[in-house]
Amino acid sequence: MDSSQPGNPTGTTRPTPRPARPRPVPKPVRRLRPEAKPAPVRVMHFSDTNLPRRDGIVTSTRTLLGSLVDQGHQSVLVVPHHPSQGLERGVLTLDSVPCGVAALRLVLPRAAHVDQLAGWAPDVVHVHTPGPAGLLGIMTARRLGVPVVHTYHTDLHAYAEAYRAPSAALRLMLRMYARRLDRPVPKVGRGRNAKRALIDAVNELLLEDAGAVVVPTPAILERTTLSVPEDRMFVAPAAVSRPSLDADAAADFRRRWSIPERAPVVLFVGRVNREKGVDLLVPAFERVAAELPDARLVLVGAVYQKRELRRMLKRHGIADRTHVLGEQPADEVAAAYAACDVFAFPSQSDTQGLVLQEAALAGRPAVLVDPALHTSNAVANAFELTEPSPDAFADRTVDLLRAPERSAAIGARARERAAAHTTASYASTMVDIYRHVLAD
Repeated sequence: MDSSQPGNPTGTTRPTPRPARPRPVPKPVRRLRPEAKPAPVRVMHFSDTNLPRRDGIVTSTRTLLGSLVDQGHQSVLVVPHHPSQGLERGVLTLDSVPCGVAALRLVLPRAAHVDQLAGWAPDVVHVHTPGPAGLLGIMTARRLGVPVVHTYHTDLHAYAEAYRAPSAALRLMLRMYARRLDRPVPKVGRGRNAKRALIDAVNELLLEDAGAVVVPTPAILERTTLSVPEDRMFVAPAAVSRPSLDADAAADFRRRWSIPERAPVVLFVGRVNREKGVDLLVPAFERVAAELPDARLVLVGAVYQKRELRRMLKRHGIADRTHVLGEQPADEVAAAYAACDVFAFPSQSDTQGLVLQEAALAGRPAVLVDPALHTSNAVANAFELTEPSPDAFADRTVDLLRAPERSAAIGARARERAAAHTTASYASTMVDIYRHVLAD
C-alpha cells in the first residue's frame, strides 16, 4: 500500500539549480498506416519491493503489469525472492537476503543473473526502484543493448532520513554501483550535506542510461534535483482500480475491529512512521479527540518501530482511541476506506500518494499538507489542503467531521476525478513512452 518532517527532510542546504521540467508524454514518433497495427512491446520490469510487502510501488507496478497484459503487451516482473511468496505467473524471483530495513530484501546483482534474464529478450527494461534489483535491470539492459525507462517513485532523501541510513552504507552502495556499471566512483565529501550528495551521486549513476525518466507527479521535483536532460523527463501518474465491496463492508469492518458504529473515524493508510508524517498526525488527532471524544484513529500499514509508536500514542493520550491494524490485504484496506469519515494524509515525502486515489475512489474527503502534491496528483485540488501543523490539521479534520454534507460533496468531487484516471490510460501512457525510447 499504499510515505518526514516538514520542509527540508534532511536538514541540509538544498541545491540551487532549478529542476528540469517534465514534459508531456510524446506521441509515437513514427506514424503508421491506418490499417497497420503496432507490435506488442515486451517489457522487463525490475523492482526491489514486492508482495507480501505493500506500498505504492508494489501497487503501481502490479497494476501496470496487469493493464499491459490486458492490452496485448508482454511483461515480466523481476523481484527479490520472499520466503512467503510462492510461484506467480509473470513474476521472476531471484535469491535475496534481508537487509534489516523496512522488511526489504536485497538481490545481490551478479553476471549470472544477467545471463539468466537475457533469454527473455525484452524490447525495453523498466526500472522502478533504485536498489540492487534496479541496478540489475540496468546491467541487463546494457548486456542486451535495449533502452531503459526509469520511474522515480521515491523521495530517496526523505527515505534515507526516516530510516536513518548511515552515510557509510550509502558510500558502500555508491562504490558497488559504480563498479557494476564500469564507472569511476564519484568523489563525495564528508560535510553536513554528505548524505544528500551521496544520494544524488547514486541517482546520477542510475539515471545515466535512461532513455526516459518518469516522475509520477512534478511534486518530486520540488524536493529533488535530478541530473536528467529535460528532453528525457516525462510525467505519468500511476492509477489504481476501484474494488467492489459488499453493501455491509463498512459496518462489518467496524465490528471486526471493535469500532463503535457511530464513532467518527479518521483513517491513515501507509507505512506508520515519521517518513509518512505520523509524528504530525498523532498530536493532531489528540486535538481532534479533545473536540470529538468519540472519534477514533485507524492506522493501516506496516509498523517498523512499534515501541516508538506505542510511546507516542501514550504520550498524547490517544492509545485507547487508536486502532493499529498493521498491513492488511487489499479487500480489508478497501473496507477501511468505506468505514472512515475522513482520510488523513500528513506526508510531505510522497511522489504521488496512490492512497489519495484510493480514498477518492471510495468517495472520502482527505486532509493533506503537501501543496505540491495537492496541485499535481491525479485528483489534484480535490481535497482539503492545510498547514503542516497539528493545530491546523486538527482544525480542518474536525471541520469535515462536523459537516457531513460538505464532506460528502468533497468526496464525490474527488471520486469523479479519480474515476477519470484509469489503469488502462496509465498503461497506454507508458506504452507511448516505451515506443518513444524504442524509436529514439
